[in-house]
Amino acid sequence: MNNDPKKLTLRSVRVVFCSLEDDGFGKSITISVDPETEKKITQFVTTNKIGKGANAGKPNFKDYEGKKQYAFKISDFTRFAGLNGLDETKLGFGATISLVANSFAYDNKFGKGISSNLSAVLVERGADTKADADLADLMQGLGEPLPSDEDAPFEEIDLADVPEELR
Repeated sequence: MNNDPKKLTLRSVRVVFCSLEDDGFGKSITISVDPETEKKITQFVTTNKIGKGANAGKPNFKDYEGKKQYAFKISDFTRFAGLNGLDETKLGFGATISLVANSFAYDNKFGKGISSNLSAVLVERGADTKADADLADLMQGLGEPLPSDEDAPFEEIDLADVPEELR
């Protein structure tokens, strides 16, 4: 297990939102936060004094419909891997991931402080989509034997009923 105070490792957390394209707000993964995860994130942010100014060391949890969430930044160097052929394209609401976040000091034209971003993300279970349910519906029943003529009831016919060219 990770003992480096500048790193945070979270296992099997649920994704609420994922933005892999920078649309002006940066790339990020937002996770659902339970009490144990909240404690770990709070300790990581407090210990490393992540943030700027008066907010340094205070985690920025969001509350949405009574559920706590936390967003992690993704950098150009964040590495993604997945189990069973999964990758970052399978991220989205309901996906399960494990992650490692790192804290680092910065001093640039936007200011000075300590920030964090994800260095590694393991996609354990992809997001459920309507397409998954539709595909499951299509596959339902596959593998079952198709009805054959052998299963049809046998009806005797009279030879006189068969056309002459088929006799």
